[in-house]
Amino acid sequence: MSVEKIDIVEAMLYIAGDIGVKESSLIKNIPITKDELEQSVELYNKHKKHLNILVHEDIYYLKTTPIVEEYILKLLKERPSNKLSNQALEVLSIIAYNQPVARGMIEELRGVSPDGPIQTLLNKNLIQRVFIENDRRTFYKTTQTFLEIFGLETITDLPSADEIEEDEHIELFFNQLKGENDE
Repeated sequence: MSVEKIDIVEAMLYIAGDIGVKESSLIKNIPITKDELEQSVELYNKHKKHLNILVHEDIYYLKTTPIVEEYILKLLKERPSNKLSNQALEVLSIIAYNQPVARGMIEELRGVSPDGPIQTLLNKNLIQRVFIENDRRTFYKTTQTFLEIFGLETITDLPSADEIEEDEHIELFFNQLKGENDE
C-alpha cells in the first residue's frame, strides 16, 4: 500500500499539534519539494471538510474547520478551564502590542519581573522566543496559537488603543447608568 505525501504531511502535523512543523522540516523529511507541498496543501484544503492545513510564516498547522466546531466545543467544555492570571494577560498584551519585545522592556513597563508569566505563556504556546541578529537580549512575539485563540487572522487585527479606550468609556457609562437605576 502506497502512502501519499499529503497523508504524511497530515500525520506529521497531527503529531506536532499546536507547535506545527516548519516548511523546511516537511521538505527534508518527506521528501517533497516546496511547489509540491504548496499544491498538495491547496488540494487537501479544497477536498477535506473537517480539517485544513494552515501556514503562518513558514510553519504549517493542522486545524479543524467550522463544520466540526460545535462538537469540539462540547468536548472542550468538559475539560477544566486553563485561565490566565491577570499578570500573564498583562504580559501577553505587552508582547502582542510591541512585538518583538525584549524581556527588559516588559519588566520596565510592569515594574516587576515578568519571568513567571512569560514561562506560563511559553508553556501554553501563546508566545515564542525570537532571536535578533547582533542582539544578545531575548525577545518575544505571539504565536499562531495566540491568533487562533483570540480569533485573529493577523496581529494587525488587534483593536487599537483608541478602540479599547472607547469601549472602556461605553462600559463605564452603562455601569454608571446601572448604578443610578439601582438607587
